[in-house]
Amino acid sequence: MSTGWVKLHRKILEHELWNDVTTFRLFTLLVMRASHQDGFKMNGVVLNKGQYIRSYSKLCEDLAYKEGRGLKKLSKSTIMRSIKKLVTNNIITVSETELGTLFTIVKYESYQEFSSDHETEPRTEEEPIAERRRNESGTKSELYQELKNLRIKEEEEEKRASVENDLTPFQQIEEKYLSRKGGLMLTPKDSAAIERILKERIPLENILVWIDEVFDQYQPKHRADSIKSFAYLESAILDRWHAQLHQPQPLKNNVSEFKPKQHRQSNLDALAQYAKENGIKFGGG
Repeated sequence: MSTGWVKLHRKILEHELWNDVTTFRLFTLLVMRASHQDGFKMNGVVLNKGQYIRSYSKLCEDLAYKEGRGLKKLSKSTIMRSIKKLVTNNIITVSETELGTLFTIVKYESYQEFSSDHETEPRTEEEPIAERRRNESGTKSELYQELKNLRIKEEEEEKRASVENDLTPFQQIEEKYLSRKGGLMLTPKDSAAIERILKERIPLENILVWIDEVFDQYQPKHRADSIKSFAYLESAILDRWHAQLHQPQPLKNNVSEFKPKQHRQSNLDALAQYAKENGIKFGGG
């Protein structure tokens, strides 16, 4: 999907996305890489017109920007916030698959104003049909291999994944929670619960460990039972924090070590001793 061209309407200048650099770049990327035909099958996933499949890790690389002498990748949480904005504006829909996230541009044909499939990728009259077929076959093979390599690399990244340094505590908690719960975005209630937890000034390391602990220990009552909100975690985290703060302290040994008192000579005794040694009469004796 790296050949051909797409249309971009001037009305985009009037949309709020124009002022959001990351979200606009993401939208443009999805439009340019989306399938231009129905029924395109890649590794068991059938892509229809206006669909594209990609992992969040790969999108971070796709949208990297130049900083200094190198490229800086965006964080996953930044990508997810832009995706959330596109979903909220009914510009795209998303669904998770084993091969990555499937993005569907809601009004793809409207954006592109197709009159025929030929508009998506102009051909010349002189181009042989056999050459066209070879090109299309090669494109499919490249996409298939790209998806395969993508999944292999992402699995390796997940094994050694660590929290990115540029994420705020809120973003780190958000990413941990969504990765365990399975989802794309927080609800307003989830966000409020995270904010309340942060106000408790609980160490971030404890919060992240306890989120994993709560999910690992959760025992669903039936197949549809699951942790559905961060409020459940909020209560469990506060319980653990309260228990840690109020752990019974070990009893101190108040019995001091016995030390025999040394005999101290009184001032009077000292004077009497001095008088005796120097032949001085002392005490009227």
